[in-house]
Amino acid sequence: MSDSTLRLRAYSPGRYNILIVEPASGGLRAVYAETGYDLERSKPVEERWMYENAIGRHEFAEVRPPRSVPASGLREYVERELRD
Repeated sequence: MSDSTLRLRAYSPGRYNILIVEPASGGLRAVYAETGYDLERSKPVEERWMYENAIGRHEFAEVRPPRSVPASGLREYVERELRD
């Protein structure tokens, strides 16, 4: 799973970014800074939840179009592209 490509759909701003990613297998997953962006420790989320809760209530930024990121490079991507 660590060598697969993910589509980054949304992220929370700030120091400890939460990412909403879409694996090639489908569905959406929330991955967390405190787990080192480990997909094995991610949580499944629904598209509706992403729009209504994450983006709508918690000011996540939607990534349009979704960005392809290697699963093994999530931490590096965050450090390079998202950190304030």
